[in-house]
Amino acid sequence: MPEDHIRISEFKKVLRQYANDGVVDLDKNYKHKFDFQIHRYEDVLRNSRMASPPHRWSYYRICFLKQGEGDLVTGIYKFKARKNAFFVIPSRVIVSSENWTTDSEGFVLLFNLDFFLQNNISHQMLANKMWLTGSVRPDIYLADEQAEEVGRILESVLREKKLKDKANTEFIAVKILELLILGERLSGQVDTGSTGGAVSNIIKQFLDLMDIHFSKEHSVKFYADQLSMHPNHLNALVKKHTGMSAKESIQNRILLEIKYLLHSTKLPIKEIANQMGFSDPNYFTTFFKRFESRSPVSYRTAFD
Repeated sequence: MPEDHIRISEFKKVLRQYANDGVVDLDKNYKHKFDFQIHRYEDVLRNSRMASPPHRWSYYRICFLKQGEGDLVTGIYKFKARKNAFFVIPSRVIVSSENWTTDSEGFVLLFNLDFFLQNNISHQMLANKMWLTGSVRPDIYLADEQAEEVGRILESVLREKKLKDKANTEFIAVKILELLILGERLSGQVDTGSTGGAVSNIIKQFLDLMDIHFSKEHSVKFYADQLSMHPNHLNALVKKHTGMSAKESIQNRILLEIKYLLHSTKLPIKEIANQMGFSDPNYFTTFFKRFESRSPVSYRTAFD
């Protein structure tokens, strides 16, 4: 469909244009507003560099990979999507991806709360879905029979969208709920241990604390103390369930914010260091160079 190609082309253009912001804010920079969309992955990835820089959006995304693979970081979770991967990207969670293989095929479905409200479905139906909160693993790997079921649902959504009938939006909303319920059920099957709920709760608390304190509190010990556990245990727990240790998660969040401030503000380097909890500007520079292989000044002047 021509309008789909325009949306995909604009999406790629915005990601390229603002890639050096640190985190691309698509709500601010993507001008084609909508309540619901569905695209084939092969169309999104076609003629691209098979990568997307860190970005966030107010849309929820449900993704299914029929074949191929790619590396993703979604919030604090790091994983390789491969054949039969069924995963979500929650609203406003920072996500990036790379290394998509050229044979990658599947679907990406995007929607916001307004889409459900317009179809007389309470937003609480979404609020109750843990899979959309960012505090549980976003990726599930399906058996072939399960993958066929998910593929059939998404194909039916794609067909309904092409009909452009207002009544079809109700059908699509119900199908999205079906996918979410299926995802919740399958996610529960993956973690059948009695401590599964407790682990999810710890991850959620860690995320909430990090969002509040990351600019001032950089040590795993601070977050471990808040959660009444040993730092080594928190590191191992977060690593096991997200793919990145607690320390790596904190460092990644700090780095993204620094890059955003360097590119999007005129604040002096010393002030940025201070805002991000670095009392020693030299250590701030060392921290940045460790990950970016250049100084904050060099990074900023590259965009002047």
